[in-house]
Amino acid sequence: MNNTEAGRYVMIATACLMGGFGVLVAVWSVIAKLRGRPAWPIWRRYLAWFVITPPLVLPLAYSKVGYQVVVFVLSSLCFREYSRATGLWKDKKLVIACHVAIAAIYYPVFVEWYGFYQAMPAFAMAFVLMIPVIRDEYEHMIQKVCLAILGVLYFGWFLSHVAFLRNVEHSVAYIFFLLVIVESNDAFGYLWGSLIGRRKLVPQISPNKTREGMIGAVVSVLGLAVLLRVLVPQISTPHLLVLTFVLAVFGVCGDLMMSYIKRDLRIKDTGSVIPGHGGLLDRFDSLLLTAPMFFHFLRYHYGHLSHGW
Repeated sequence: MNNTEAGRYVMIATACLMGGFGVLVAVWSVIAKLRGRPAWPIWRRYLAWFVITPPLVLPLAYSKVGYQVVVFVLSSLCFREYSRATGLWKDKKLVIACHVAIAAIYYPVFVEWYGFYQAMPAFAMAFVLMIPVIRDEYEHMIQKVCLAILGVLYFGWFLSHVAFLRNVEHSVAYIFFLLVIVESNDAFGYLWGSLIGRRKLVPQISPNKTREGMIGAVVSVLGLAVLLRVLVPQISTPHLLVLTFVLAVFGVCGDLMMSYIKRDLRIKDTGSVIPGHGGLLDRFDSLLLTAPMFFHFLRYHYGHLSHGW
């Protein structure tokens, strides 16, 4: 399936998935009412996806450059939220330098230069490490530089894998599969955890996450991956199941990593731009670890199928 055909399937699949999740939310709402729990929070989270989805799915289906620009902007905005949450924003010149580093990371993405792209973390780290030298400053610079490097790599380079993936054959199907599995895993974890969750997964870091919710989410997304099999026929069934399991587990890990950062900073959300979800980092944190894993799994096993690698 080429990218043009995949784009049409993506639009149809998106509509079906939104409708399917709408039914699930309706059923969950009825059960919540019977148990005396409020139904509005889950509806607010669901309706917010009608705002989140179009800016991602429409460029993905119809414009390679447009989609990559959207992901680049997302990286920059995520870093902005991170810098404000950590206090890094107070050093405005350092923050500007970090945005420059993130933009540099995306340069080989736009020109499809894979070798240079894989070398960008070293160049970005060297650039940020040199900033105190250029400014002739040393007080508190270790902490600020370490925070800056973490932000540039985590929100710049890690997330940029989703953008570079758009350069290869079958990219639309690959990216759509990744986004659906990762975000559905988060949604299923919330639903199953709310309905049958009893035992806490990591109560100190994320009191609302349960083992039952995680197990239910993994099983659910494995079933969803089978339904989406038509989009990625080039991936073997064993690889598809293994890859989905990895995405489900590390999607939770990415969420928990952001949770312990927020716990340490004593904040609930990194922002409030998305009703029911918080900030952009609160919504896309599950994608940060899974994007490079998905990218390199496909490159190792199926890189020979695509010109971009």
